[in-house]
Amino acid sequence: MKRLFFYIIVALQIMFLVGMAVSYYLIDYFGETIELKTLPVDPQDIFYGDYVTLRYEIEEIPSSTWQGEESPPYDSQVYVLLEKQNEVYNVVNASNERIEPSSGQVMLHAKYEYHDSMQNIYYVDYGLDRYYIEDNTGEQYEQSGEMVVTVAVAPWGQKKILDLE
Repeated sequence: MKRLFFYIIVALQIMFLVGMAVSYYLIDYFGETIELKTLPVDPQDIFYGDYVTLRYEIEEIPSSTWQGEESPPYDSQVYVLLEKQNEVYNVVNASNERIEPSSGQVMLHAKYEYHDSMQNIYYVDYGLDRYYIEDNTGEQYEQSGEMVVTVAVAPWGQKKILDLE
């Protein structure tokens, strides 16, 4: 009985690890792709090489589209509804309470950062702020200015950057 229990525990741990690894790749098959506008910066990491730091327009949410608690706790979960407008996705609605997307909308999970009451803007972080590129190609991205990022969003909320143009 103890041996069977041991094997079940080991099998569950292996399934968990495989599930975590596979879920990242399943985004490519089940995820919806969206395009977002961004402004890049070109830092370098000693261990990982060149990467582009991305700041998205959708990280700044106007108070007019915010429908949740006025000042949620820092780093709390935020739900942001995006809709395609002029070839890229823009914020339609945001809240710290779950919002169901309608047809043509995509929901992204984000972390609440702060509310700038002077400019009436809520700031959130999507966790999509680094994109690793080939070494010595950073200047090309840095000089290009405004860029469009293609992101895959899985039905279960996981997201990843697919391309940078």
